[in-house]
Amino acid sequence: MKIIISGYGRMGHEIEKIARGRGHVIVATPDKKEDWKKIKLSPESCDVVIDFSTPDSAEIVVNHCLNSGVAVVTGTTGWSDRLEKSKVLCYKTSGALFHAPNFSIGVNIFFEINRKLAQMISGHNYKARLNEIHHIHKLDAPSGTAIALANDIIASNKTYSKWISGNAINKETLPVFSERTGEAPGTHLIEWSSDTDSIEIKHTAHSRTGFAIGAVLAAEWISGKSGVFGMSDLLNSTS
Repeated sequence: MKIIISGYGRMGHEIEKIARGRGHVIVATPDKKEDWKKIKLSPESCDVVIDFSTPDSAEIVVNHCLNSGVAVVTGTTGWSDRLEKSKVLCYKTSGALFHAPNFSIGVNIFFEINRKLAQMISGHNYKARLNEIHHIHKLDAPSGTAIALANDIIASNKTYSKWISGNAINKETLPVFSERTGEAPGTHLIEWSSDTDSIEIKHTAHSRTGFAIGAVLAAEWISGKSGVFGMSDLLNSTS
């Protein structure tokens, strides 16, 4: 496939390495909005764009792809308030949009475990807290993965109705804590505590490779499709 990588930072370089290793051609690696002015985007010039840019530019990149008839895979987080508009545009243009807060296969299994545990523990006397740790270069906090985990807990457990960054203000609020340190690829820890015991589930990424592999797999999978997709679609189709 012919791939454009939007956002040529650490993740962009890792995606390039994985994509080339799987026999794909990297057409361009725009890292700034101005870089797109040099690219004539069309289905003939590019099969799919993989976007790991910034919250400020992700919407522009995704919408440009959809309006140009090019499939787009995005893992950029921090712009969920505008994502719904892009999904509407995707259906309007009969485009293809694949979005995930995290492309790691392990993390998406972790999502399933989190939902199941939150459901099983609902109604019992346990309080939850969520901690996430990422590298100092990450622009958003909490992480998109942490927000997805928190929203899944709220949907699966009747104790919680919302989440908050920092200490909880009442028992219906799920506290989410963020830490930025060194070059940590990403750790997410969920703890459920009662007066008698505690249950913890944790996912730790050892490198960015798992995220990059998932993003390239998504780019391969979305080829020839139309609609809005996520990791559950990819995993269910290959299980």
